[in-house]
Amino acid sequence: MPSENYNIGCYLLDRLQQLGCGHLFGVPGDYNLRFLDDVMAQEKEKGFKWVGCANELNAAYAADGYGKCGKLAALLTTYGVGELSALNGIAGAMAESSPVVHIVGAPALSMQNQRLVMHHTLGEGVFQDFVKMSEPITCAQGCLTPENAKREIDRVLVTVVHQKKPGFLLLPADVAIVACEPPTAPLQPLSVHIDKETLKVFQDRVEKMLGNSATPALLAGYLCDRFRCGGAANELVESCNIPFAVMVLGKGVMDETLPQYVGTYCGSASQDVTKAAVEEADVCIHIGVKFHDFGSASFTQKFDAKRVIDIQPFHTTIDGQFYANLPMSAALEVVAAVAKTHCKKWASRVFNKPEGIKAPTDPSKFDAHHFWTEFASNLMPNDIVLTDQGTACCAGVGLLLPKGCIYISQYLWGSIGYALPATLGAQLAEPNRRVVLVVGDGASQMTIQELGSFVRYGLKPVIFLLNNDGYVIERVIHGWNEPYNDITSWDYAQIMRGMSRGNADVEVLKEVGAAARVLQATSRDKLVFREVMLGRHETPVYQLLKR
Repeated sequence: MPSENYNIGCYLLDRLQQLGCGHLFGVPGDYNLRFLDDVMAQEKEKGFKWVGCANELNAAYAADGYGKCGKLAALLTTYGVGELSALNGIAGAMAESSPVVHIVGAPALSMQNQRLVMHHTLGEGVFQDFVKMSEPITCAQGCLTPENAKREIDRVLVTVVHQKKPGFLLLPADVAIVACEPPTAPLQPLSVHIDKETLKVFQDRVEKMLGNSATPALLAGYLCDRFRCGGAANELVESCNIPFAVMVLGKGVMDETLPQYVGTYCGSASQDVTKAAVEEADVCIHIGVKFHDFGSASFTQKFDAKRVIDIQPFHTTIDGQFYANLPMSAALEVVAAVAKTHCKKWASRVFNKPEGIKAPTDPSKFDAHHFWTEFASNLMPNDIVLTDQGTACCAGVGLLLPKGCIYISQYLWGSIGYALPATLGAQLAEPNRRVVLVVGDGASQMTIQELGSFVRYGLKPVIFLLNNDGYVIERVIHGWNEPYNDITSWDYAQIMRGMSRGNADVEVLKEVGAAARVLQATSRDKLVFREVMLGRHETPVYQLLKR
């Protein structure tokens, strides 16, 4: 039963809601059950929602997808067995900057202080081992006691919001029910002191670079999205007629319908028009860019550091000169102001558009090119598109996204199976938008249990499961015909029918035009699931990797 009195658990829930978190993903366990009573009371009284998932890893993935839609996300697990199951998902959120608060229900402090041997532990009477495991994959950690709980909750939450990375809270069962006073004022965001002299020096350097520039360009990465600077970047390129590309991990951050868009940049795997625009620019403005192997075709990017303005979340670098305590929004504001004083000389520039996914060579024989060209041609403005690791995320690089789309794919952390539960989180974060998932058969076998949660919570995404009989992307990398890249063959459509009990529109798709018809449908009264039959050796329709 919920407490009659306001308690520390209630305080934590109120703070989460105040910061825009509306859902708590997780799995119940005996160390968090009492706290869950207060979660249920919060749902009834204040609209905060509990989202029970099939397992803790899926719950972490779902929270990550929720966070990547621009909201603070929260995850609840039980001590030891539950929290460790979730760590892969939390590490992915850390790598790709998703603000997820991981709350772990722990044995009561009264038990911990006696060093009793409790279940879900290593049997040593020690209760800090797993906290240490979370330290490298979270930006702030708090082990709550009656004395420090309110202070630590506030500290961890504001740090998570500030850094856009996961945080960790250990909530012992007896601490959760300790009475306390509700918050009396909203949490204040952390602020960065911007030194005026540093700002002036930076502005002068930008003035010198852009004042002498004839062919500037812009490259946006995923941190531009996480720190909500995509709109300012769009305004800059549109008002100053500057060509721009987005990184593989960063698609969707800017408006790809603008005439200044020249494609997705991925090093030597980029289209020629994309490489020419950004690599040959006399000044290239990088916003939230982080080069990694998969997203740069094994570090084949070509940029002269002397011609790059590298804007990161809390600092900027120009030609080796490091400007600390300069937030991305402030640095971008300076760059935009300077650019607008010089943009008349760039006004007449015209840019070649990138190519989309190539059309199929045989118009009548259904294959991956048919599916992906139909898919790309029938996306709608404001869709949320998710692709999992494998041929799906490779194809995603070639999409030309409509205005307002969010694109989610785990290119850096790359945990296979991530996208299916992440779709659950994205749809709950944005219930009024169409969410479309493309996942491979191998990836789906990792997390397919979560399909049932879509039905449980009445969600209606569009799901395409590509059945190409194994790990095709691994075949491309190594082992073209090796059995270690094979998987067990499942009847995925029948699995979805069983999980949905008639509450999903399920079909097998293997004909030209069928994917287009699904995406052209204007009304959706059920979840739509299509098992797409492809060949086991159909290589990715966009070549990030080569055999």
